[in-house]
Amino acid sequence: MKSEAKNKGAVLKDKTGHPVPLTGISVTAEINDVLSRVTMTQNYENKERKNIEAVYSFPLPLNGILLEFTVTIDGKTKHGEVLKKSKAREVYEDAVEKGDSAAMLEKIDEGLYSMSVGNILAGQKISISFTYAEFNIWNGSLLRFYLPSVVAPKYGSPEKAGIEAYQAPVTALEAKNALSCEVVVTGALQKFDISCPTHSMELSEGEDGAHFAISAFADRDLILEIRNPAEPAPYACLGRDGEGYVAAVAITPDFGAEDSRLPRDLDIIVDCSGSMSGDSISQARVALSRILELLRDTDSFNIIRFGSRVVPLFPERQPCTRENLREAGDLLETINADLGGTNLEEALETAYKSSSGNKQHDILLITDGEVYESKSFYEKAEKSGCRIFSVGVGSSVSEGLLRKLSQTTKGMPEFVTPNENMAERIVRHFQRMNQPATDSEIVWPGQPDWVFPEEAPCLFHGDTAIFFARFPENPAGNIELRTLSGEKKHSWQAAIPAAADETPCSDLARMAVRRRIAGRDDDKAQDLAVAYRLITSHTNYILVEENANAADLDLPEMRQVPQMAPAGFMGMSCAAACFAVAPESRMMGRAASRASGGMMGFMGMMNLFARGKTGGESVMAGRDQTEDQEDEDTSVTGGLALLVHNLTALKALEKDGVKDLFAAKNIASLEKQGLPGQAVLKLKEILNFGISERVIFVVFLNSLAAKYPGAFRGSDILVYISRCFARLSEREKTLPDPAQGLLKEVLAL
Repeated sequence: MKSEAKNKGAVLKDKTGHPVPLTGISVTAEINDVLSRVTMTQNYENKERKNIEAVYSFPLPLNGILLEFTVTIDGKTKHGEVLKKSKAREVYEDAVEKGDSAAMLEKIDEGLYSMSVGNILAGQKISISFTYAEFNIWNGSLLRFYLPSVVAPKYGSPEKAGIEAYQAPVTALEAKNALSCEVVVTGALQKFDISCPTHSMELSEGEDGAHFAISAFADRDLILEIRNPAEPAPYACLGRDGEGYVAAVAITPDFGAEDSRLPRDLDIIVDCSGSMSGDSISQARVALSRILELLRDTDSFNIIRFGSRVVPLFPERQPCTRENLREAGDLLETINADLGGTNLEEALETAYKSSSGNKQHDILLITDGEVYESKSFYEKAEKSGCRIFSVGVGSSVSEGLLRKLSQTTKGMPEFVTPNENMAERIVRHFQRMNQPATDSEIVWPGQPDWVFPEEAPCLFHGDTAIFFARFPENPAGNIELRTLSGEKKHSWQAAIPAAADETPCSDLARMAVRRRIAGRDDDKAQDLAVAYRLITSHTNYILVEENANAADLDLPEMRQVPQMAPAGFMGMSCAAACFAVAPESRMMGRAASRASGGMMGFMGMMNLFARGKTGGESVMAGRDQTEDQEDEDTSVTGGLALLVHNLTALKALEKDGVKDLFAAKNIASLEKQGLPGQAVLKLKEILNFGISERVIFVVFLNSLAAKYPGAFRGSDILVYISRCFARLSEREKTLPDPAQGLLKEVLAL
């Protein structure tokens, strides 16, 4: 198998005919005995004659912890800082509007990040590098290194997951994102059996380890499988945290062949949406076949297929009789990716409602996870009382969604690309489901200031568990994990090393704090994220570089970097030797000829993403510049007429023009342009609701332009208004009712 990145020097263009600013992605990774450390560099080049802004959304591993962020412009490299999200966005927007260059990295969903690079000057090249690390997690004898590189089109609305419209990933069939990667495996791991089921890699041996290199396109996730013939040994590490130290221990428990032998209720949920066509649905058939072989006489089961609708095999779960298993086996002959969209939430709720309360209720979910879900999705899963064991299939699985869903419900995820062993993963899940309930206790030397996790975690045979503790001084001694599984007691020990990372705020300390604050949104968690320079849902990396000619630059035009169509997507085999992506016209035609109405619906959705129609609420959203707008009324009457006249007459770069107005972003600047005194007082009243003056300024102007579209059409200020409103969070865009009432009073003047 080989996917070669040909024609890398060609100038690729997006659907609007503009050159794609992302020229390539390079990755270096080191996998040692304890953790993986990955540095990714995104190279941007502006091949246009005007300044632009590049926006690129991309995946990272859910458990990867970002540690470093650097930007290289004109040969100078600078380090970014971490700020709270609202502050970072404000700094970024102010810099871009002023004419300075800026780069911002933010987390926008589970396992999904967005890079914004503002004011790339004509002909300029910018390189942005960031480093993340994650602990090695063994799954039995397998250590799976995972480097995601592509986001498949997802079902549903990005706004449902809290993703801003301009950051929603866009797929374009003609996209060719070049990827080069070098991975070095060091220590004891380099002696183990290492394979790559996703790419053809060049292997070379060096003094520092085994080197693997690829040159390909970013159309599938990169997987390295490292197999250990022996049980992974426990290990501990130590790092400084200010005046104290943080210790971590990784233990892979071996409970042997213990089996609870208890009856079980099992719902097998299978994704049959259009996105599963091809390799993914083939993998799902293999999984189902193995599941049916592993069911016991004491189990009851059901198979729930889903797409746009939910289709259970039986009205309710049935005992594992020969007749019921035969009927389930017959389903394997007809199961296909023919049910349309991906209504995962309804499928899960169908299973939740069927809980009897008398047996352990487990859900085995087989899906690619390509769907946007809200916070309530995970809350419902946690309240259901069901354990969810997920199997992510395909070349570009939504790892963030499936891993979080399983961890939230005390289950576990498995991920299988087209050339990995599906049967092996199903057997592992049944080992977990059959394992007796396990109690555990972690014993630390001395008295730690804090430990994480605070409560005993759910432990499974063969799955590595990581524990952290902070001590006021350098600790010494052994860390012990004690468990009671069924009626058997087990214990494992690891000695705290004498040598520690003496960096005042070590990477280990930062990784431990990141684990502690995961999922929290309180002020203390945000303050810790800033203090330890950590990216969370509430903090961003930001860097600003001043431009000498900033005053001469207008707002940059946005260029959204598209995703490639994932290998194997919509029926194109990834397991086959040929990995080439077909031209759009051919791909769409062939897919359509095989598709049912539901699949055509998904293809239509993908085409919508490819055209960049991701929605939005700004005054310019969805507005075609057509002849229909020629008839719009441009007249303005009432108390706001002077303001509208003055605003629409402003030029972007003139003194006291649009650029200067938006540099201020305050009510006083609007008053200078003719905002009546009565309106000034009402807008200032909105400040009493804790809303910043910057937000009031933007929301008011967007509402004003929406009320008088004819007057604002074609004006320089409309572009600024649209951009600024689009960059507000959904929370900022929606004023509370009393504030909204005051805004309406102003607009009615």
